[in-house]
Amino acid sequence: MTPSANNLKPVPPLTEADLKLLRIFRAVAEAGGLTAAEEALNIERSTISRHLQNLEARLGEKLCFRGPAGFQLTMFGESVLRASSLADDTLKKIRDDLNDARNILAGDLTIGIADNCLSNSGSKVSEALAAFRSIAPDVTVHLSIHQHDSLLAHMLDRQLHIGISGMPETNRQLQSVPLFNEAFRLYVALPFGQPAPAMAELIEQNYVLVTRDRDPYSSRLSQRLNMKRKAVASGLEAVATLIAAGGYVGLLPTHYVQTLSQFYCFVEVADAQAFAYEVTFSLLSLRGHPLPPSGQRFMRLLLTLMHQDAAGGFSLQAAS
Repeated sequence: MTPSANNLKPVPPLTEADLKLLRIFRAVAEAGGLTAAEEALNIERSTISRHLQNLEARLGEKLCFRGPAGFQLTMFGESVLRASSLADDTLKKIRDDLNDARNILAGDLTIGIADNCLSNSGSKVSEALAAFRSIAPDVTVHLSIHQHDSLLAHMLDRQLHIGISGMPETNRQLQSVPLFNEAFRLYVALPFGQPAPAMAELIEQNYVLVTRDRDPYSSRLSQRLNMKRKAVASGLEAVATLIAAGGYVGLLPTHYVQTLSQFYCFVEVADAQAFAYEVTFSLLSLRGHPLPPSGQRFMRLLLTLMHQDAAGGFSLQAAS
């Protein structure tokens, strides 16, 4: 029960110990509960519970409900979560500014990318990471692979500094810079040397259409082809695995097919040019939340490499 206004006491001056408790509370809130936060914090559940009780005693009000019914923040807990995020971000910015004043890059840099960027010759992410490592050896890079909706959620939750995605982004909270293109074609797997089939043949032979989970392009293809039999894949490798099994047809990036050509014979459907398309991969960052110096430097490196590649060549030394 929330104390009445007459019984409320002001929050005391916060100490370094309070900041530690606020960080623990933030981790619990973002994880969605004490059990889920155990691994992230590397602290036993009983200890986390005791820290939350201490923080509630310090602040004078309940922060969350926790128990068999689940975990839920109180209204005051929501306010404390926003305040703890602001405090953490402010301390990080102070540290970054002090390091920047000494021309030092340090701390953590979190980057999320779509799957299979590595096999796209237009992507210079690996080259940018190589150049970044040489100029920022004290920065810990956290690189993760995501589907677009997951990447978007992590960006908006500020768990990622930078995102690289091929889905069109209209969210006003994000700003994007185009990087490179990726071409998709409709493929089947056939024995080596067998001619490419036409779409009508595939339908007659009861081929199964592979759609990618939460992918608007394959969803539209499904509507256009109106094939009765369908399979749903999560991620490009799942799409390719189904196609490689035979009897399936689906959309894959041309560069990804080339990397698999020594193992499987993926053949583009003969009369499926109308279903071909390209997507533009973009560099995403959150509006209103300036990147740390390490993030700004990585973005400059990547964009420089992309520009140099478009001009006919690049060098890591120049990009650095």
